[in-house]
Amino acid sequence: MKKLIVIPLGTVSPYCKQNMNCPCFLIKYENNNILLDCGNGITRLMNFPTDLDNLHVFVSHFHKDHYGDLGAIQYASFVYHNLGVTKQPIKIYLPENDFNFSKQEILSNNEAYANYYDISEGKEYIIGDLKVSFHNNNSHTIETFTIKVETADFKVVYTSDVGNTNIEGLAKFCNNADLLICESSFLKKHNSNSKTHLTAYDAANIAKQANVKKLLLTHFWPEENKKEYLREAKSVYKRTKVAKEGKKIVLRS
Repeated sequence: MKKLIVIPLGTVSPYCKQNMNCPCFLIKYENNNILLDCGNGITRLMNFPTDLDNLHVFVSHFHKDHYGDLGAIQYASFVYHNLGVTKQPIKIYLPENDFNFSKQEILSNNEAYANYYDISEGKEYIIGDLKVSFHNNNSHTIETFTIKVETADFKVVYTSDVGNTNIEGLAKFCNNADLLICESSFLKKHNSNSKTHLTAYDAANIAKQANVKKLLLTHFWPEENKKEYLREAKSVYKRTKVAKEGKKIVLRS
């Protein structure tokens, strides 16, 4: 029996609060470690140097709450390599197009033992038995990608930041996922006019439309009670949970 483990390392935005970090999910599958985003504070929940082994870091977009701890991971890879502990460079995947020189800054970091790769619509990467693919959300304030990680047995989709103007395309990309990790920045009670983020209600409707097995809500406002998000989403889609730092989700074949 194979298993894929998803560990939320960060669930809130745009800032950390108490024991909650900015966005990041760690996937462990066979001997590979995959980070979906790399938000502020998440390194305190990682196991160094072990998690540097076969580490692949996917940055969905260049908003700092989604890659704030990348510099720390780069430096950790540099130090542990110099100590002779880390034998292989970590792999970092970044949106192909730069934004406010963010990509340039990451790539120019000389204190990193890392290789770099581009993310774009339609591009795929094979990591062992895993296939990683990308969907341009076309609905956030800057270019942002939903990331799909799948094998013959599992399919996990992480939306990152996404708005409500491209629901059909997103639902198609998420179709029949075992786990949909979906942003839910707002609640209906906030009466937000944002078209660049979702409510928990929106996330639940996407999960229903895409026929996913389980919905995991994330990207919460730090001051809001997560139970409110769960209540709102469950009114539409019962198979919903809220992401909590360190609480594992295990998928088994």
